[in-house]
Amino acid sequence: MQDWIALSDLTLPPNRPLQPLRRAVFICEVSLPLASTAVVLDWQPTGDTAQTFSIFLDATAGIILLHRLGNRVRRHVLPGPLPMDYGTARITYGWNQLADRWVMTFSRIGSGTELRATGRDPIMLDHNDLADLCRPDGTGSRHPALLWFGVTQGSEPPQRAPWIGLRTPIETARGAVAAGNLRPGDMVRTVDNGLQPVLRMHHLRLPSRGSFAPVILRAPFLGQGSDVLLGADQLVVLNGPEVEYMFGEEEVLVQADALTDGSIARRDSFRAAMDCVSIDLGLPELLLADGLQILSHSLTGEAPRAILHPYEAQQLVSLIGRRSRHGAA
Repeated sequence: MQDWIALSDLTLPPNRPLQPLRRAVFICEVSLPLASTAVVLDWQPTGDTAQTFSIFLDATAGIILLHRLGNRVRRHVLPGPLPMDYGTARITYGWNQLADRWVMTFSRIGSGTELRATGRDPIMLDHNDLADLCRPDGTGSRHPALLWFGVTQGSEPPQRAPWIGLRTPIETARGAVAAGNLRPGDMVRTVDNGLQPVLRMHHLRLPSRGSFAPVILRAPFLGQGSDVLLGADQLVVLNGPEVEYMFGEEEVLVQADALTDGSIARRDSFRAAMDCVSIDLGLPELLLADGLQILSHSLTGEAPRAILHPYEAQQLVSLIGRRSRHGAA
């Protein structure tokens, strides 16, 4: 999982390097549709050196990124027209000083198409720039449709990842412990193999709007005692008569975002970014979170239950939601 080095509304740690980022990617997501012309982001800090980092979006002309550092001014253009249907758009701007190259892309998430423009002689941002750009009280202005933005030093935007909220209660040998307080070596209770040691705790800082928006599983629809906050990709166990009827299995695994029907679960876009964790036991195991079964993180091994495709989960969720709304346990 590629780390983010800056995210909107999160303060950067102190003592960061002052030199410019020679290779990085700026990513933002915007809620569509927009007016025909919009200033998505406009950052012009006060100081001895004139600086500007602004993104203009025009449905017909395309995207214009204006970057200024002192006497150097660059105007990068991705020509339109832009698809502006309802949904979420992702804009990326990557620069590489060694290759003397910049790349800008625009895509509507889920459409399968991407517009791209490239050029040379980019200007670089540094950590001080990012610290001011990301502060909610910084000198930049943001369009209301701007969901979040961030910067990574990878060549591609980081992918979504399965995770759980820091306060999620996980059953351990000493009782329920908040996921954020677990440490390597702690013994957690698994459904299939009893107590197992935590090998690694991946502490993540991720966007939590747009395509990265987390999911709240509402109690008590899936048997949990309280609402549980999860990443959209986190796998959750479903069981009951609907599962046996449709798939001939006692239990199946479903991604959390497939459960967002408004009753069982809903998207939570309250924060622009958040801290969370992923628990690694070496092999994938089912953990107990306040009565809910969730799959631990693992890069090896097969999942202990069948994993449903999103289209398979839709009808199942509808049936479970109908049963829950009629008061069945």
